[in-house]
Amino acid sequence: MRLGRRALTLGATVAAAAVLVSCTPDNTWVYADDSASWPGMYGDSRNNSYAEKDAASSLVPAWTRDLVGPNTVQPAISNRGVVSVTARTETGCTTFNLELTVGRKTYCRRDAAGADLQAPVVDQFDYTYLGIPGWVYSFNADNQVRWRYPTAGTPLWIKLAGDNTVLAVTHLGQMVLVDTHDGDAAGAAIGLFPQVSANANGAGLEDCATNGPGCPVSGPPAVDTQAERAFVVVGAKGGPSKVMAVDYGKNGGDRHDLRYAWERADLPDGAIGSPALSTDRSTLYVNLRGEKLAALDAKTGATKWTHDLGYQSTLPPSVSPDGTIIPAAPGLHRASFVALKDDGTSVREAFKRTDVAMVSPATQIRGGVGYAVVRSWAAVQSQLIEFRTDTGTTLRTFDLPDSVKSASGVSIGPDGELVTVGDDGTVFAFTSGRRTGDSVAKN
Repeated sequence: MRLGRRALTLGATVAAAAVLVSCTPDNTWVYADDSASWPGMYGDSRNNSYAEKDAASSLVPAWTRDLVGPNTVQPAISNRGVVSVTARTETGCTTFNLELTVGRKTYCRRDAAGADLQAPVVDQFDYTYLGIPGWVYSFNADNQVRWRYPTAGTPLWIKLAGDNTVLAVTHLGQMVLVDTHDGDAAGAAIGLFPQVSANANGAGLEDCATNGPGCPVSGPPAVDTQAERAFVVVGAKGGPSKVMAVDYGKNGGDRHDLRYAWERADLPDGAIGSPALSTDRSTLYVNLRGEKLAALDAKTGATKWTHDLGYQSTLPPSVSPDGTIIPAAPGLHRASFVALKDDGTSVREAFKRTDVAMVSPATQIRGGVGYAVVRSWAAVQSQLIEFRTDTGTTLRTFDLPDSVKSASGVSIGPDGELVTVGDDGTVFAFTSGRRTGDSVAKN
């Protein structure tokens, strides 16, 4: 059977289109995301201090390093085993990159005010992101500036947001979305207040550590990278703090469109600190000023339940995929060590330990395992403990010096290594004991 000229032309066009489609390069693999071992403070973009890692079968004290200044933020750890950490120092460096295996300093630099209030965010390519008054910076693995982007205020709170973007919120309440490759705006900035001025980008930074009035946004957002929605606690001037949800999807256009989704200004006594998002992204956990923890529907903002903690927490809880919640109680030496279980419309206590007090935020990993720095009642001894998250039973302990009164958290390395930093600025690393880079080198 002979084909007509039109049929032949159509067939050739379809074949050519198929070739073009098959040859079109897929460049999404170079999109920055938060698949690093521990991307930043409180883990990945969900801000829930959980890592999809298995517990290391063998851990020993590997090294310590004094940053020569106090630390308040847990470090980030890249897939290649680079620890990024900050400290408030009188002179010298404030931002450090250290090798996880041996603690060797690969580089350090002195950043402007506010650097010590955050941890550098690291992506899967070892690029880091950090904010200083008026600017978001991105650095490559050799400490060279890749780009910078202007902001109103100090962009202390940075999260990787998907679609090759990084989302930053300044302490004064401006939210920006930036392309991680070239540092260009991925969408128009939005103010969480009617007016956010860039006239004094560093004003009020001293209030951020205490949730004071000069720092209306005093903690990082929780970000749903699938729904493209960010959740942030905003201190309302002259009224209770509120929780805001901001969508940043493209909304049918070529650029991302930052727009308000919902807000809750009616929470009892107001919200405080930083929220956490559940693994399935359906529930947002928020600390309230009335010493309570609230669970909100992430889609609508409706309250699911509230729970009386008995102490004031400003840091986001650790949340595992099975709904185990470990509220943060760092520095509260008289607070019990408690875990909760989210049953959907209600919450119940999973365990309560009165023999130790938690003095760092907790971290959870796969297999029902958690880590925290605790202070024992009897011996007044600080320890990093590994415990079961269903019963609280201690599995392993690692002694810390008595000089460590509290810690900024426990970060997880690519092979289950542990890093914590004491309030005095001493970094403690626990690894398999191998002193080569083979255990952390990734293709």
